[in-house]
Amino acid sequence: MIGKRHIVAVASLLSLTAFGAHAAEPAARLKPATCSVPAYTADLKDDYLQGTVRLAVLVDADGSVKQAKVVESSGHRALDRASLRASYTCKFGAGAKDEAPGWSTVQYKWIND
Repeated sequence: MIGKRHIVAVASLLSLTAFGAHAAEPAARLKPATCSVPAYTADLKDDYLQGTVRLAVLVDADGSVKQAKVVESSGHRALDRASLRASYTCKFGAGAKDEAPGWSTVQYKWIND
């Protein structure tokens, strides 16, 4: 339909990739995450920004994200920042109470169609 556009931001858990030599064991215990869809504000829509952002997230034993960083940028700072904000809403399946935090990867794909 001409004139109509929308954006889809999809959060997907990539393979439970560990970052760093000592992170492999904690990452293996993580269960899939549920993540909120990032806000695609009017100013971003007007610029027709799209791309894929890959983030490394540090997941605590309770399943919450404690830290996040961009490991692959979309090329648009605004999309990267929106993805970072949304990543803190991700909730992974909780591990054992005494387990150390583990790194995983989350990807947001911004599509303007």
